[in-house]
Amino acid sequence: MMKYAKVSVMILVTFLALMSFTGCAKPPTSEMADARAEFQLATDEGAQNYAPDQYMSAEEALNQADQLMEQGKYKEAREKALQALELARQARANSRENRNSSSRSAKEMYDLALDAVNKANKAGGYTFVEDQMRDAQATLEQAKMAYDAGDYMTAKSLSEEALVKAQKVEAMANEIHEQKNAEVKQQVAMGMEGSEATPKAYPTNHVVIKGESLWWIAEYKQIYNDPFQWPLIYKANRSQIKDPDLIFPDQNFVIPRSPEVTEDMIKEAIKFAKNRGAWSLYDGK
Repeated sequence: MMKYAKVSVMILVTFLALMSFTGCAKPPTSEMADARAEFQLATDEGAQNYAPDQYMSAEEALNQADQLMEQGKYKEAREKALQALELARQARANSRENRNSSSRSAKEMYDLALDAVNKANKAGGYTFVEDQMRDAQATLEQAKMAYDAGDYMTAKSLSEEALVKAQKVEAMANEIHEQKNAEVKQQVAMGMEGSEATPKAYPTNHVVIKGESLWWIAEYKQIYNDPFQWPLIYKANRSQIKDPDLIFPDQNFVIPRSPEVTEDMIKEAIKFAKNRGAWSLYDGK
């Protein structure tokens, strides 16, 4: 009888020990939830793009924790969940830092591209190589949209592309302008000066791009090479221009030239511009 009692006690002790061990190895649901939440924050922060190494490590650790949970290996699952949590935190912190750096870099490249597009336009891009100029402008606008959307890597890439395109446009416009000037000089030397030669060298219209003013357009060397002649453009395009301080992208202005524009008209325009005072956008508002 004592023998059976001892056996029963041993079985009971073993059962209680197993129950105690099982109770300590509970599913790490809290740790898994924390790891998943932190991983989602890292995803929202863009860590997959701005901290890919830590992000991929966190994702792998989280997947392993899920597998261990399914296998009932709760202790190992808990360790992997905590590892995934820490990796996700690192990914989120690094992503934020790299994202800020990428934003600054994209902005700097966009500014360089914008300056190049303006130089290309000033050189006569819309006049001499309009298709290429519009392409450079469109690429720059795409870069701005990507930047505003927070896609800084795409914004930088598009800005670099716009920069290269604009530089090519500027070079092409300058080359064509020089060729046309050379043609005019040759025609003048051959006795072909006057109204027949002038239009071949200088444009009779101009398409506005963002940031331009009448002052700036008149200053372009292929327009009048004199900012004070802007009233000539204003008067010739009164149907489009309600306020000389307000012009808009894609407006196509007529550029009046001789013989319609006389020397007296030019002098009158310059006098008006100089008496108007210092130029400032919206100065009449």
